[in-house]
Amino acid sequence: MEKWKFMAENEPQELNDQQRLAILNEWNNRATNPPSLLELVRVAFPDAEGADGRSWHGKKVKEFLSTRQIKARASYEYLAKDKIELSPEQKEFAANNAGSMGALEITKSVFNNQNLTSLSQETRTIIEFIKTLDQKVIQAGPVSQRDTESIADSQYMPPKTFERMLFRINRYVHEGIDKDKVTSRQKAAINAIIGYMHTYRFLHQINSYSSNIDRELFESSFVRYTFDKPDLTQEEVDQYIVLATEVVISANIQETIQTLQNQIDMEVDGGGKIPMALIEAISGARNEYNQSTIRQQKLLNDLKVKRSDRLSKQIKENASILNLVQMWKEEDSRTRLLKLAERRKAMVKNEIDRLSTMDEIKCRILGISEDEVLNG
Repeated sequence: MEKWKFMAENEPQELNDQQRLAILNEWNNRATNPPSLLELVRVAFPDAEGADGRSWHGKKVKEFLSTRQIKARASYEYLAKDKIELSPEQKEFAANNAGSMGALEITKSVFNNQNLTSLSQETRTIIEFIKTLDQKVIQAGPVSQRDTESIADSQYMPPKTFERMLFRINRYVHEGIDKDKVTSRQKAAINAIIGYMHTYRFLHQINSYSSNIDRELFESSFVRYTFDKPDLTQEEVDQYIVLATEVVISANIQETIQTLQNQIDMEVDGGGKIPMALIEAISGARNEYNQSTIRQQKLLNDLKVKRSDRLSKQIKENASILNLVQMWKEEDSRTRLLKLAERRKAMVKNEIDRLSTMDEIKCRILGISEDEVLNG
C-alpha cells in the first residue's frame, strides 16, 4: 500500500513529448498487428516496475490514446485477424531469407513481433507465400516440410487399394502388419477399413480440418482404433469417427492451454498482474480438456463392451448352428449305417435261401452222398 501511495503521489499530470511520440510510433509501425495497452505502457514507461493497464501508467496512456481516437485492446483479449496482405518489402524479405531462416523466424522479423507463434495468422500468411516460391530456393534452408505443408489446401483422398491401405496402417501402427505374412483375417480387416474411410461421414469430418496436422491426427487415431476390426457395424464406425474427433479436440485444447500459459508467463516475467480473464480462460480450457479425455475413455469402453457382447452372441449362435450340423451329420451317419445293416441282412437272407434249395447241400447235411442216393 505504501508503494502504491507513493507512486500515486508522484503521478505526473501528463505524458511528455518523448513518451507520446514513442506510443504513436509503436502504434503506427504495427498497422497489421496493433499493440496491446500493456505493450504501449511498457513503451512509454520502459523502466517502470509493475506498470500495466490498471496502474496510473496505463491510465495516462489511455487518456492520451483517447485524444487520438485510439483504443488499445487489453493484453488478454483475442485479436481476430483478417487475411493479411504482404507488402512488396515483406515479400522480398521472405523470399530472400526462405533458404536460411525458418517460417516462424521470418514472420517475427517481417512483422517485428517476437510474440508471434506458429499458429498466428501472420505465420500462416508467410507459409502460404513461401509455398508459391520456387522449391529450389528453399530446399537448402530450414523451412521444414511441416512448415510449408501445415495448411491443407486440397481435399483429402483416402487409400483405395489394398497396398496403399497396408502402407497407411504400418505408418501409424507400431507393430503393423507384415506384408509377406498377411492372414485371411488381416486381409479382411484391411479391405474393411478401406470401406470405413470411404464413408461420407468420415470424409466430411476429415475435410473439415484446415490443418494437415489435424487431418493426420484424426486419420492416425481412426486407423489405430479400427485396423484390426473387420466386423464393425455402421453405427460403430460412426462412433469411432467421433472418438477420433475427440482426439483432435483434446490436442487443440492442449495447444490453447500452452498458449495461455505462455501469456501468463509473459505477464509474470514482465512484473505485471495476471488478468483474471486470463486465469479463467486457462481454467476453462483445462476443464474442457479433462471432459474431452473422459468422453474418449467412456466412448472407447462402450465400444469395447458393445463389440465384445456382439461377438459373444455371434459365437453362441455359430456354436448352436455347428451343434445342429454335427447332430445332422451324426443322424445321417446312423441312417447310412442302418441302411448298410439292412442291406447286409438282406444279402445274408438271400444267400441262405439260395443255399436251402440246393439238393447237394441238403444231402450232405443228411449225411447221404449223391452216389448213394442214385445207386442204392
